[in-house]
Amino acid sequence: MKKFSPFLLCLFLASLLNAQESAKKYLLIEHFTNSNCGNCANRNPAFFNLIGQAQYADDVHHVAVHPMFPYPQCVFYQANTTENTAWASLNAIQGTPTIVLNGAKQNPSNPILTEAKLQTYLDQTSPLYVQVSESGPNTARLVNVKAKALGEIPAGNYKIFVAVLEKTINQTTGNGESVHHNVFRKMLSTVTENSFTAPAVGETAEFNFEYSIANNWNANEVYVLAFIKEVDTKQVLNSGTRFDPALSGIGEAAATQIQISPNPSSDFAWVELADDVAQTVEVFAATGQRVSVSFENQGNALSIATASFAPGIYFVKIAGKKGEYVGKFVKE
Repeated sequence: MKKFSPFLLCLFLASLLNAQESAKKYLLIEHFTNSNCGNCANRNPAFFNLIGQAQYADDVHHVAVHPMFPYPQCVFYQANTTENTAWASLNAIQGTPTIVLNGAKQNPSNPILTEAKLQTYLDQTSPLYVQVSESGPNTARLVNVKAKALGEIPAGNYKIFVAVLEKTINQTTGNGESVHHNVFRKMLSTVTENSFTAPAVGETAEFNFEYSIANNWNANEVYVLAFIKEVDTKQVLNSGTRFDPALSGIGEAAATQIQISPNPSSDFAWVELADDVAQTVEVFAATGQRVSVSFENQGNALSIATASFAPGIYFVKIAGKKGEYVGKFVKE
């Protein structure tokens, strides 16, 4: 089960209570590697094991780009020298293996990604939702990309990137690696030219592409990744593939907003859950600090002791038997 840090969870709960909607933000990992690179062969397996864990698999979009260094003989670089080079240049990549997390280039390290670092990029939201659909035969696949603005998108120099990937390639290469994941094959957009004009709140920008599958690709493994990046800051607004679930508005299962009284509170806060019963209750200060609380179920309602709380704003997360609930109150 994924764990929120208290601060991130506090921000997450606050986002549910804002008028502006948001979507789950996937972590886009741009992974620069080389099939003849010994360091890549040594470090990639642990990296793949980490991002492939069940608790992270639905939160990460990964693409393996193959620049020419340190060995231009890399078979995946040779398959598309121009666009692999352009993608590496866009991120100022100078060595492999290197990873870029939602646009932030990471310093070379071993391991190339720790679980602690990975978790700092999870459970975030975005004002933009990216939906990808594909149809048609292998000879002429059709791709539709919809980017819907659920909230206000900051001004920026945005571009859309739409790439064809091969999910798994079983091939022993010069460095001894025998399994290669999410290998970049070709762009449907371009690496540098496809500008993206952010739609107004509630509006959708739509793009259509067509491509054929090369003879040396496994058609059953081929899919499309789309993402929006602010190219001056390199930050990724959001990304999408056809494997992602439908838009839920907040990324995962929706939480029901609840009314808390009295609000402001003094010695206790009272919550009615209609036809549900609370099983766990967590309260967070506006700073993100988790507050140790006691609560008491009284049928379909519960009371939270607040006498010891410092004055300020608090967020409540309740797990019931039938769903999850969030609310906000002020302690006088």
